[in-house]
Parts: sequence; structure tokens; C-alpha cells
Amino acid sequence: MNLRYGLLIPLVMMISSIVSGFFAYSDARQDIADDLNVAMEALVKEKSGLWTRQDTIDALRHMYEVDHKPMIYQASDLKFRNSGLKDVAYYSLALVDRKTASSKIRGNKIASDSIMLVLAGSVDGLAIQVQGFADCSMASVFAVSDQTVPGVLFSLAIFSLAGMYIWRRNENCQLATEPVVTVSTVSTLDGIKLTPMQRQLAQMLLDAPDMKVDKATLCTALWGNKSNAEESLYTLVRRTKSALAESGIEIICNRGDSYQLRVNG
Repeated sequence: MNLRYGLLIPLVMMISSIVSGFFAYSDARQDIADDLNVAMEALVKEKSGLWTRQDTIDALRHMYEVDHKPMIYQASDLKFRNSGLKDVAYYSLALVDRKTASSKIRGNKIASDSIMLVLAGSVDGLAIQVQGFADCSMASVFAVSDQTVPGVLFSLAIFSLAGMYIWRRNENCQLATEPVVTVSTVSTLDGIKLTPMQRQLAQMLLDAPDMKVDKATLCTALWGNKSNAEESLYTLVRRTKSALAESGIEIICNRGDSYQLRVNG
């Protein structure tokens, strides 16, 4: 029972490791999104004048009419806090209704917030939507996340399980190597007041393997071929029980076919 309750400790640690690992993973994704947001804001400040020109708008409109997709640019020249994002980041330009964002780009991507550049003098409500993306797999995000706390909790859970296993194995080994306590450690009946017949009966039981002797053997040894030997044996056993009781020794009847000596305490 104690071992069962003890297993709750590594179980709680394991669950805590998983939960904290999930939060660390989520924080890493949010850090990448924040990095994209900062880069996109800096990019918009630098390029907003170029992107709101009429020739850019015409190019975006023509692009949408051809394949219904926004214009995609690599972000390798942008500044990121995480320099590794340069190889996996890009941004999109789309001509949209200022009330309706462009369709989402599918895939396992981390996206920045959308930035809308409202066109000056536009009568049809058009705007330039700028948004950054990073092609980051789950494994790559997990690799940059801070898994220190989850790792410590997981290690403690494994160590505690290993410790419980070793403790349990040692306990079993101790039980296996402990000397088996026999039915009795009594080797003599000295000091116990018994009649000669009672002492002979008790000594036969004491000397027998497992201190157990069948009725027929007892009757033959004590009374020979006496016809009512079993009745005499029953009476002798009853009286011998009373004589041995104060010494903590008991005579037990096994299924009516044998008697056995047992020491209590």
C-alpha cells in the first residue's frame, strides 16, 4: 500500500514535467511571433512609402487576378533577435478590402500580426496587408524552448521510480534471505510438569518432522494394539494441552488424522 501511494510522487512529477514542457513550448512560439511582429513593424516603417505607390498597387492587383495569392518575399535581409529565423521567415503583401483580411496561408507556420496600410485617397476601401511568417516545425520550436524545468522534473520522476524499484527489490531480497521461522524453536520439554504419558506424547510430536504425527502412529507407539486407543489418545491430548498451555505450546488437530505441536510467541 505504501508503495502504491509512493508512486503518486513520480506520477505528479511526470505530469508536471509534461505541463511545464507544454507551457515552455507555447512561450517559445510566442517569442517567435513577437520577433516577427517587431521585424514587420520595422519593415513597414521603412517600406510603407514604396508599397503604397500606384505601381505597387497595380502589381498586387494583377498578381491577385492571375493566381489569387499574395506576393511573397523572403525575409533574409530583416533583423531578428533570433538570427535563425532569417532562413525560415518571409512576409506577404496583399491588396485587400480594409474590412476583410486576405486568406490565410496554410501549413505549420507561425504568423505575426497583420499590418494594414490604408491607401491615401482610395475610394474603394483598399489597403495593403503586410504579415510575416516563419516555417517552424514542432521539433524546431521545441529545440529553442527552455526545457530546463521540465527536464529537471522528468529526471526527478525517473530517479524516484528507480529508487522505489531498488528499494522494493532490496526489501524482497531481505525477505527471501531472512531465516524461515519454523513452527517451534523448542528443543526440550524440561521444566514443564507432565505425566510420563503426556511427556512421551509431547516428545514424539517435538521430534517428528514439522512436529506432526498421525493418529495411528501415536496410538501404536503409546498403547500398542489396544482396542480403544483413539479414545485414550483424545483424552491424553486434551490433558496434555492443558499442561502445555502455560508454556505457550499448543497441540493442534489436523483434519482429524494427525496432531501437531505449535509454539505461540
